[in-house]
Amino acid sequence: MGSGKRARIRRPFPGGVGLNRMADLLEGMNQFGTNSEKFQFMVDKVAEMLGAALVGIWLEKGGNLVPVAVGGRAKEWRILDTLSCRPGGPDADEPEVRAFRERRPAVRKPRGAEPGGRKRLALGARLAVPLQYDHHVFGVIGLAVIEGKELTPPMRHALSVLAPVVSMMVREERDLLLLGERSKDLATLISAVQVLGRVKSEEELMTEFGDIAIQVLGANGGYILLRGNGDWSKLKMFGLLSGAAEMAPLVGELARQPPGRPRPSVRPAVYIRNDSEWPWSILEELGFKSGISGQLVVENELAGIFTLWSREPDFFNRKQEVLRALAVEASIALELLWVRNQLVAGAHTDPLTGLANRTGLQQRLEELVAHGRRHGDSFLFVLMDLDHFKEFNDSRGHPEGDRLLRGVGESLRYSVRPFDVAARLGGDEFVVVMAHCNFDTPGVRERVREMLVRLTVGLEVGVSAGVACYPEDGEEFRSLYRAADLRLYEAKRLGRGRIGWPSGRVDRITGS
Repeated sequence: MGSGKRARIRRPFPGGVGLNRMADLLEGMNQFGTNSEKFQFMVDKVAEMLGAALVGIWLEKGGNLVPVAVGGRAKEWRILDTLSCRPGGPDADEPEVRAFRERRPAVRKPRGAEPGGRKRLALGARLAVPLQYDHHVFGVIGLAVIEGKELTPPMRHALSVLAPVVSMMVREERDLLLLGERSKDLATLISAVQVLGRVKSEEELMTEFGDIAIQVLGANGGYILLRGNGDWSKLKMFGLLSGAAEMAPLVGELARQPPGRPRPSVRPAVYIRNDSEWPWSILEELGFKSGISGQLVVENELAGIFTLWSREPDFFNRKQEVLRALAVEASIALELLWVRNQLVAGAHTDPLTGLANRTGLQQRLEELVAHGRRHGDSFLFVLMDLDHFKEFNDSRGHPEGDRLLRGVGESLRYSVRPFDVAARLGGDEFVVVMAHCNFDTPGVRERVREMLVRLTVGLEVGVSAGVACYPEDGEEFRSLYRAADLRLYEAKRLGRGRIGWPSGRVDRITGS
């Protein structure tokens, strides 16, 4: 002391635990990589320093307080399974639960011997301090002494020092997990934008949506429904639901009658067990424990509905944001798909009559020719135009001429079969392609004549026609048109109101 150097003074806790030992404890935790290892080191050392029978850290998981690290002699007593607490259950009065619920330290005094002389786990007084950060409580740190011992000031002080340290460590870990989840969610959305932006059909959109839900988001099953022509017939079930055929009629029925016709919104809604109209018996057989539903909205109109299910409870609670964004992307993809289809339909459709135009007719002919080459099939190409239409148009005016042409288009649209095609080439020139038949097919001439007879009913002009046959008259539009046009010209030359056939024969439309 006479050398001028002051001796280092170690300030002890009451009871002999020094501040330096606490500093050494915190420094020693740095040798471990994970929080689990650090927590176990902490509780073991604190139990040793304080002589506590039990030191533990509990974190909230699924509504329970679950021990993540336990130190002291309690480990030797194999009571770890009994240390989980249920805040809403019979453990509501335990100090860990009260500290968690009331956000302040809680103590349980010694209870003494239980009835029958058996002591409760040989533990006496217990102390618990909440773990919290930004006013959010997510666990507790606590200790206990054996029966007959008392809680000491160093024990209270040690927990008050360690609680904020553990809180920051848990919060940091959870922030990193959340950051990882958000990064994964961002990658999911980027992938979804790329995939959904390339779909070419509603069927492909539904399939890709299901793949994203199952393979990326981790759902176990679900479905998506799209509205089309006023109904909800477009259904795709995926994951575990894809094998539950009995669910399809029910899904369709629920979608056709949405409860209350909710206002369109892309915000997902988590299903509540008691409020759902779902057949929970079927869902429980599949092991589903949580679900979420959302909507696809196009121009503020409900365009689709999706529901996802998981075998994990509360699985979708932290996925609502990414699902909302996914619903937005799917809605945009659906809108673009509809716009694209409308543009394609407009490029292949005559705007006045609603029939196929020349482009649409040529596309259908290519399909029929490809089919014919593979299967040896034939079809008829019926070219027709209206007799004296120019005089009618000039005398009555173009609006009346357009009205007449629309009437012809409507008549042809209802005269052809689903696999046939009716088209307007321009002016008063129309074509009907009759698939899967040729000139020698029984009854085919009568069918053509009846179609033309119905066409002239109510019209103030007549009609003439020429018929060509694939493959005899050619394998492309130009050759088929040329052959049919020559026969149409011959029919007009002989007096109009007639049909020119591939055999060279010309018949009156109203009789032989």
